Amino acid sequence: QYYISPSSMSTYSRHLRPNLSDIELLRLFSLSGEFAHITVRDDEKLELVKLSSRVPIPVKESPSEPSAKINILLQAYISRLKLEGFALCADMAFVQQSAARLLRALFEIALRRHWASLTRLTLDFANMIQHRVWRSQSPLRQIASVPEVVAKKLERKSDLEWSRYADLTPSDLGELMGVPKMGRTLYKLVHQMPKLELNAVVQPLTRSLLRVELTLVPDF
Repeated sequence: QYYISPSSMSTYSRHLRPNLSDIELLRLFSLSGEFAHITVRDDEKLELVKLSSRVPIPVKESPSEPSAKINILLQAYISRLKLEGFALCADMAFVQQSAARLLRALFEIALRRHWASLTRLTLDFANMIQHRVWRSQSPLRQIASVPEVVAKKLERKSDLEWSRYADLTPSDLGELMGVPKMGRTLYKLVHQMPKLELNAVVQPLTRSLLRVELTLVPDF
């Protein structure tokens, strides 16, 4: 279904664990056989060093190693960082094209093995790659018309969960931003984002079997 190379599947089988961290998952991704032909050119090393200091998740390997380059390029893609070298841009395009497919495959593997934590992590990364937004960033970054300064101000309000934004009035949002005139515009943008009301009823059937009934109602 995902056209994964045998070498990648072998690597995943050896190194996948139910409690992988962000750093470990990205390192495993960078070892995928699909990237075996990617090398580090001499003229790229300086730019890779600079990029490694700007990406949010630490890369333990030296930027001169191919696996570190792949890791850095993927994070640079999600972060929407601009690259200087043409060859480096081409490599990032290749990494990006394979990334969503490989992370979805890792998600399916974790799901079939019933590893809840890793399932959530791989799905988060698949979505971050698709939307080019880190989970620590505001979902409004997906809307091209939202200015960078507005997104950064919202992200500084880390004490306010995203789910609570829909309960705020336009004046509340304007006050939160420190720009009252933005309140009404921000209110419209917040309510354009998909939101679901979820209700779950869990009923034990046997010692090892649960029946879960979910009710999902769109609220946007």
